[in-house]
Amino acid sequence: MRELGATPIDYQREDFTRVLPEGFDVVIDGVGEDGYRRSFAALKRGGLLCAIGYSAGVKANQGMLRTLAYIARLYLWRLVPGGKRARFYSINAMRARHPEWCREDLERLFALLAAQAIHPRVAERISFDEVAEAHRRLEAGGLDGKLVLIPDLPSRKERMAASPTAAAPGLPVSPRPTTAASRPATNE
Repeated sequence: MRELGATPIDYQREDFTRVLPEGFDVVIDGVGEDGYRRSFAALKRGGLLCAIGYSAGVKANQGMLRTLAYIARLYLWRLVPGGKRARFYSINAMRARHPEWCREDLERLFALLAAQAIHPRVAERISFDEVAEAHRRLEAGGLDGKLVLIPDLPSRKERMAASPTAAAPGLPVSPRPTTAASRPATNE
């Protein structure tokens, strides 16, 4: 993260609301613990909370009603004086409302990827046989990059049988180029 110009904060080990006493310009929250309250409190005047997910609610098995209440709170925070703003972003909702935008954005992203102008962080490429293990790893956190699902990738067991150095457990699989016909699906 540092090489990208950001300061990483381990929210599980340090109180991110106290890292910058004057507050953050932007907080991107994909966890949603405590209904985004701490993230909103960590903003400076004029700051923006961008809620991109709610894994805390999913992990805790909270019902749909509570999840909707937290999203509603984000919209109501727009009315609170103090200049702070909150937005909820969902790629699924955007794709449903504006499919042409999604298609255009994907075309641009794949063109940037093909030109090697962007370099996605991939922790590991996995086969369908490894989906359950991938979910456990996602829940545990601490990944440096995304887990990418490759439909035609042999299982780890098959890769190990073919070559003992191909994919030792826990080690990333070296990236392989993708074509338009075999683009990977991410865990987003």
